[in-house]
Amino acid sequence: MILKDRIVDGATIMISGGKIAAINRKTAPKKGAFVIDAKGSFVSPGFIDCHIHGEPEKIFFNEARHGTTAFVIAESCAPLSYIYKRAESIKEFIRTHPFGPNVLGLRLEGPYISKARAGAQDVSYIRTPDLKELAGIIDRCSPILKLMTIAPELRGANPLIKLLRKHKIIASIGHSDATYESAIEGIDAGITHSTHTFNAMSPIDRREPGVAGAVLSDDRVTAEIILDLIHVHRALFGLALKSKKREKVIVVTDSLVSEPSKDAIAMGGAYRFSDGRLAGSSLTMIGALKNAVKSANLSLQEALNTITMNPAKLLGVESEKGSIAAGKDADIVVFSKEFDVKMTMVRGRIAFVKGKICAG
Repeated sequence: MILKDRIVDGATIMISGGKIAAINRKTAPKKGAFVIDAKGSFVSPGFIDCHIHGEPEKIFFNEARHGTTAFVIAESCAPLSYIYKRAESIKEFIRTHPFGPNVLGLRLEGPYISKARAGAQDVSYIRTPDLKELAGIIDRCSPILKLMTIAPELRGANPLIKLLRKHKIIASIGHSDATYESAIEGIDAGITHSTHTFNAMSPIDRREPGVAGAVLSDDRVTAEIILDLIHVHRALFGLALKSKKREKVIVVTDSLVSEPSKDAIAMGGAYRFSDGRLAGSSLTMIGALKNAVKSANLSLQEALNTITMNPAKLLGVESEKGSIAAGKDADIVVFSKEFDVKMTMVRGRIAFVKGKICAG
């Protein structure tokens, strides 16, 4: 069992009412209890994906088999009417589905971003910063709007960043062509996160550190990284780990598996447009964990923190999720030493099981 500060062999997790009731090494399960024997496998907290696209039910169906138990749904630039419709649909899922509470919110990539760094975003829906308009977006998407990507170099962006901070919505720098100085001004205004760091942002140059340089050098900002080893070279992931405090690095998938696009197709381990440009990933969270351990030489505990405790802290749900501890939600993953997921549990309910690991 992988706990917050150590790996324990032979422990037992007691679950009741969707919560972890106790963790011990001596007490046998009560007679008649449903027993899951995970002998020979790791038992870890459920994985939290802060950046994934698609319908919530499809995401659970596709990603539970890879260990994801909670996530934030990302929406690309689109007409505001569509965004509002999606927000209402997600709210309804959260209210009515048994796994609904594990949809941790909505994040918007734009619309106040740079056309020069649009990446896979549809430039026709990128908008000029408008404080009144943003107030309307916040009102219509409340209370599930958790993050918004914004380019601080745009004229009038900083008041928007301050409004997001006032409403406790995470302002994330991304799809930005900002200079280092304007990026820092945005951070001073309230930016605390970075959308898919190194992608769709001004890079580090010998005379201009750009957005990437600002993110790496400022510990007020948490850096999320797509660790499919396609979007970001493993050496740059290593640089992020050396530059930032470990708790300030979060691994995400930015997966499009649950939201396939007619314009982007799966190709060579990622989604690409016909001209070869990256549109998103097909990464899984267990795949990201494996990459962090095998390619970045992180310990299993350190790697696990980037997809469990670190995102939980970012989203303010660390008292409920992110580690195995009494009183927390029973979001649990069982996986082998070969990073093969055997079982995923969401709030005490088995969402995925592979092979015969259940008894009693």
